[in-house]
Amino acid sequence: MAETSFDLVVIGAGPGGYHAAIRGAQLGLSVAVVEKDDGTGIGGLGGVCLNWGCIPSKSLLKNAEVVNHLSHAEDWGIEVGEWSASMSKAVDRSRKVSKALTGGIGFLFKKNKITLVMGKATLKSSTQIEVEGGETLTAKNIVIATGARARSLPGLEIDGENIITARHALELREQPEAVAIIGASAIGCEFAYYFNSYGVNVKMFEMLGHLVPREDEEVSVELERQFGRQGIEFATSASVSGVEKKDGRLAVQYEVDGEKQEYICDKVLLGVGVQPNTDGIGLENVGITTAGPGFIEVDGNMRTNVSGVYAVGDVNGKLMLAHVAFDQGVVAAETIAGHEVEPIEDYVNMPRCTYAQPQIASIGLTEAQAREKGLNLKVGKVPFQVAGKSVAIGEPQGFVKVLTDDDTGEIVGAHIIGPEATELIAEVGMLQMLEGTNLELHKMTHAHPTLSEAVKEAGAAVTNEAIHF
Repeated sequence: MAETSFDLVVIGAGPGGYHAAIRGAQLGLSVAVVEKDDGTGIGGLGGVCLNWGCIPSKSLLKNAEVVNHLSHAEDWGIEVGEWSASMSKAVDRSRKVSKALTGGIGFLFKKNKITLVMGKATLKSSTQIEVEGGETLTAKNIVIATGARARSLPGLEIDGENIITARHALELREQPEAVAIIGASAIGCEFAYYFNSYGVNVKMFEMLGHLVPREDEEVSVELERQFGRQGIEFATSASVSGVEKKDGRLAVQYEVDGEKQEYICDKVLLGVGVQPNTDGIGLENVGITTAGPGFIEVDGNMRTNVSGVYAVGDVNGKLMLAHVAFDQGVVAAETIAGHEVEPIEDYVNMPRCTYAQPQIASIGLTEAQAREKGLNLKVGKVPFQVAGKSVAIGEPQGFVKVLTDDDTGEIVGAHIIGPEATELIAEVGMLQMLEGTNLELHKMTHAHPTLSEAVKEAGAAVTNEAIHF
């Protein structure tokens, strides 16, 4: 590569990194991206999201949904003879999907004249990046977008064979008889649904009192009800102390209400959080401030304490979701280009999604959080059955719940569990962005029959105006 000096060098080509790079190039900056792809699942164009996270996992979840439909074909008046479902072929399809999208990122880099440098980057100063192999890049600005990786627990060290992460699960081709899932947040619930759909015995273990413990409590209770009906076992308020090998299998040791128990399985999937990829990238050479286990501290414009150095995505620990990284990358690039930028300060009113069946989506405060704040709270909640389409498509379970501040009419939270929840939540997000109120939500005409009618009816229920409930 002839050129080694750039207006912007981005370290990491994941969601935050590639957004920063492409937006910077659109604004006339000369841009290079340094990407380490060592096959561990924390690298590659598109980062974890496109390679070993969001995209391939959603591909597998679609396969699981199809398997479930076939399993209940008689409910639809369809007779199906002998059939089988192959996890290995589902993995093959997910890898094709991932490859298509990562190839798209490569095309966008070429289109926007972004220089891609493969190798491990190390910060030598606030303007110098050394790439493994001897090449040194000079940058007027640097965006760190190195992401995060799954972490182990004491007594539950990840080995990739017995104790695995989502990264390993995405390539698991041989169907285990039983799987233990430690942690019942989005990742844990999605894989519980996936494995269960293929006939794997699943048991989830959650330290807190409910599945998806950060969601509104009514959502958690509904998920527990629906997972129970699907045959997914779970233990909440459970403390897992370790895993022992027993007769060629794994025995998960855990305790609930003071009673010690064990669960025999073939794989243990850890879904208990991540650690930032800030070790070994030279932060100490620059004096960049970190917090906790190494998350880089940033302001609303993604600036670190060192002039000209920014950090976006999981590596700053603000809210570790791909769509948050997207927006952070754009804000960083526009700040570097000298644009007037609205800083990102509010991470509460960003959508949070779980893609199991049922789907879960939320934005804003839970009911408990809103009451803790002392808001003059009004709640509208309706079952999906109020939307005729949900019944017609055979998915009438779940509900939509809208929380408003009665003093202002502002929607302070929305929680959906049911069909296409992850798509429906965008309506509330747009309403909040436009500073609308609950009045606009339930007065706006929604097409019929659609699932979005349940959102309208939940808004109407706040003021006791719901027609169908």
